[in-house]
Amino acid sequence: MFASRPLKASLAALLLTLPLLAHADAAQDAGAKELAATLNINNMLPALVERTTASGPLLLQNYIGKNKIQLNAAQQKKAQAGLKGYMDGIHKLAADYFGSAAVKQQFEQTVTKNISAQFSADELKQINAFYKTPAGQKLLKQQPQIGDAIAGETLKNAEKTLLPKMEAAAETYGKTIAKK
Repeated sequence: MFASRPLKASLAALLLTLPLLAHADAAQDAGAKELAATLNINNMLPALVERTTASGPLLLQNYIGKNKIQLNAAQQKKAQAGLKGYMDGIHKLAADYFGSAAVKQQFEQTVTKNISAQFSADELKQINAFYKTPAGQKLLKQQPQIGDAIAGETLKNAEKTLLPKMEAAAETYGKTIAKK
């Protein structure tokens, strides 16, 4: 009986804090949505369409390989002629999928969930406030160029060192195929 009194008090205190927790979650979600809008995260969907479309030739190649299809010269020519139509179809499938209301809603929920998992409501307020400053606006504008410059220099450096190694690996593998 005496043990139940502290339990009841704890339960009552917990019940009183639930509205505050719900409010914090709502504020956190609102902050996450604002940050996503500021960062133009919805631009990821068109990029996902392009990345998905780019897998079209590999999917076709996998199908041909898996089914051991050998194309003669006429069939290869026909396949080349129809490739644009095939790729247009793949692009439409991806665009329709990523453009659908259900996927957009799921994407927004995923973005909100992932941002909210990393930052508190207060942190999101601070981050969003930063992006409204001149420095934050400059960062938003310059970020793509900075990323492109970093990637360009990294790939340029990799070309000197990595490309010869990759070419040697391709040559070695090519020689093993030619022996068979």
